Amino acid sequence: MQADARTIKHYRHKLMKCISDSVASTFKNSFSPDIDNPSDFIEDLGWIYKDLIRIESDVVPCFPPDYDIHAFYVKAYHKNLDLVLQKIVASVPEASILLQLHSWIKEYKASMKELEIPPGWIQPPLLEGKEQELIEDYVGLIVKKMDEWTKNLMKDEEHDFVARDQPVEIEEGGLYGMSGAVIMFQMVNQQVDLAADSGQGGVLARVVTEANGVMRQTQDRFIFLVEQEVKKIMEKPDEAPPGLVEYVVALANDQIKSADYAEALSARLEPIVSEKYKLIISVKINDAIDGYLDVAKTCTQSLIDLVFNDVKVATKTFFTPSWYSDRPMALVVETMRDYLSDYQEHLNPSIFDLLLEDTIDTFLVIYLSALRKCSKLKMSVAVDRIRDDIGEAFKFFCEFKQKEDLELNFEVVEMILALLEASKEMLFLDYWTFAKAHGPNLTFVEGLLRAR
Repeated sequence: MQADARTIKHYRHKLMKCISDSVASTFKNSFSPDIDNPSDFIEDLGWIYKDLIRIESDVVPCFPPDYDIHAFYVKAYHKNLDLVLQKIVASVPEASILLQLHSWIKEYKASMKELEIPPGWIQPPLLEGKEQELIEDYVGLIVKKMDEWTKNLMKDEEHDFVARDQPVEIEEGGLYGMSGAVIMFQMVNQQVDLAADSGQGGVLARVVTEANGVMRQTQDRFIFLVEQEVKKIMEKPDEAPPGLVEYVVALANDQIKSADYAEALSARLEPIVSEKYKLIISVKINDAIDGYLDVAKTCTQSLIDLVFNDVKVATKTFFTPSWYSDRPMALVVETMRDYLSDYQEHLNPSIFDLLLEDTIDTFLVIYLSALRKCSKLKMSVAVDRIRDDIGEAFKFFCEFKQKEDLELNFEVVEMILALLEASKEMLFLDYWTFAKAHGPNLTFVEGLLRAR
């Protein structure tokens, strides 16, 4: 009797071990073909549920109740599934696999509940219940990849911008361009789409936040590069490679293109996120758009600085003794015409309009600042010479802006001429008109009156 008992006990142990080995072999054979493509393995894991249903219906009735064979099989499947998933995570898979795995584990929990599997049979939880760490790993991987891609992109973009040994790209309509915007947003859209596929608004918000950080880094870097290269060409023009104007124009256009891409991204995401995350996503994308516009503004200001740097010798003679005979305004106007014609041809029209306004303002500030610094005017000819200068400049700017609109820009000059020509008795009336429109500016007006 004792021998028979030992035989039965030994048989049961061997049987249960065979079942365990069979389940392990099943998972090994299922995973091996997809070891380099875990996405397919995860996608096809529905066979687990089919097996467990078949086991419950066809295998469980074949065993005595004390074998508790249903629980044994479920636990064996769960244990071996967890081992495979641990291997997948340890292999440092692509970000998309992490999201797919996170989603599948949620589905697994729901499916096992639907199959009425007792919670105690599927313990410990898959991945020790730390599946949310997959999201942390995913975001970390996205940040790492975006940083790597951005560094590589900026390395090429920075070299091209500084070396300028290749001509800029010419896009449709003759606009100068760079490839950075297209590449950057291909990368961003790819990662955002992966995050959106997770179905988690928090994941999407974090990826958009990280993308904003990457964009801001590139924006800050480009602002630094533009300012650095402009400084070089102003201080040591002989040592600077040619083509800076073309590259600054191309970069400005690239920023507007990037802002448009960012707006399109915002419009695409808005309908698919809950109110909880909509605000943070909108704030981060709008911040990136503002950053692109800041770079574009730096570019346009630099283009203006380059114009007036080329004519600084001429503008320094305004209201000096040589101004009465040399007519430096002709040189200033011709130089502005060369630059602005080129800008108009190759700049995005929306940027050119802003650049034109700032160019007019800069011109007027330079001219009126020179007037303010003048200690003595030859009143017999000075007013006529100012009218000639301003008339020539006004005629030039009319090539780019409607006369009626331009008159608003030059109105201040007419008021200043009125102050110069006013009699002592009527001066207060002209000053009142000037001060009402532009503020008291007492220091400027007092210097003007002393000079006349």
